[in-house]
Amino acid sequence: MKFNLRHQSSGQIYPYLETLTHAMYWGFFRKIHLHNRAGVPSDQPVLLAANHPTAFIDPCLLCSYLNPPIYNMARGDIFRKPFFRKLMESINMFPVYRVRDGYTGRDRNDQVFDYCVEKLQQKRVVAIYVEGEHHLEKRVRPAQKGLARIAFAAYEQHRSDALQIIPVGCNYRYGDRPRDEAMVNVGAPMYVRDYWQEYCNDPAFAIQHVCDDIEQALKSICYHIDDLGDDVLAEYLLTLVRSESAPAPWPVVVHNDGCFFLRKKALDQLNKMSATEKSAYREKVEQYFEQLDAAGLEDDALRNPQWGHAGRLLFFVPGLLPFVLGYISAWPLSRFAKYVADKKATKREFYSSVWMGVGFLTGIFYYLLLFIAGLLTGEPAWIALGLALPLLGWFSMIYKETWARFRKSRAALRSGRREVLLQMREAIMP
Repeated sequence: MKFNLRHQSSGQIYPYLETLTHAMYWGFFRKIHLHNRAGVPSDQPVLLAANHPTAFIDPCLLCSYLNPPIYNMARGDIFRKPFFRKLMESINMFPVYRVRDGYTGRDRNDQVFDYCVEKLQQKRVVAIYVEGEHHLEKRVRPAQKGLARIAFAAYEQHRSDALQIIPVGCNYRYGDRPRDEAMVNVGAPMYVRDYWQEYCNDPAFAIQHVCDDIEQALKSICYHIDDLGDDVLAEYLLTLVRSESAPAPWPVVVHNDGCFFLRKKALDQLNKMSATEKSAYREKVEQYFEQLDAAGLEDDALRNPQWGHAGRLLFFVPGLLPFVLGYISAWPLSRFAKYVADKKATKREFYSSVWMGVGFLTGIFYYLLLFIAGLLTGEPAWIALGLALPLLGWFSMIYKETWARFRKSRAALRSGRREVLLQMREAIMP
């Protein structure tokens, strides 16, 4: 879909940052899966009801890959200092003032509600992360009531039948490291007009009804594990299913490929198992992965012998020099971003955001300096190399990951335990 509404964003930096984040995500993620991206209209008032696994990765994903400009709600304490307030406002962020962040008065949030209602009147898209806090658990938490209150306030003032709540799910393989895999799913719209009569009769009941419907909608487009005790087993299941459809390195962004729902189906089956069934199944799954670990192998390499085909040497040999150039040039940037993230990220949910932000901002200046250094030589070859270094840095990551797959798959092909492990694997496939 064409990004045809950039000029409608009131944030001065937003249009430029939205463009740059595409390049950033192509390096930060191995794969980005988008489902029903066109499901967010560009000419209607929309409240996005999103889950919130990470600190800033989720808002950046939505702003980068959904069509209309998005106004994102963020923690009010970020806006305390004038510099950060201006920065946040310039990228379409607005504050919510929470008691746990040290705010007690309601007047501030009344202003925030008025701001949201105004944006909806202007047919903008307002994103609210309805779980109330970020978390990396593959679990949907109950929706908070703020979004429903904003929705009814906006409908009461403007009576726009087009006003809708659209659930959006952000899902990750890990969520706390670079070269991750992200999945963004846009759900079906919920029209506020359908709840209005109920709200007129009993506002509290209607607000809770909207929250319950949002929660259920998010559970249909997000990973959700009912039982806390099943988290480890669920990760094993996801590993098995991912190995069945391991994605190619290119393209980075894919649309409507169905991968997420194949994986979610395995979790849904787990949620439906009885305690007895789950116990017996867990024993078999854990036994398989223990045997796999004892053999020094990994599931995806065992399942995909084509990764170890000798013909792949035709890629590795000519690609060695570009890999070395890209790896050496990108190493200081990667090490610095990791160092800062290790020092500054106090929670897992912040780690990938800090790593990505530091790598992105310093990378702009880093590669610009390398290009300028090439210009100063006056040699066309050095100038061309300076231009090519960001691409070579990206290629070095692909090369390194492909080489790791090749080695692991070759090890699986040579293993004397291969056939036994494959039989065990077949017996536990969801």
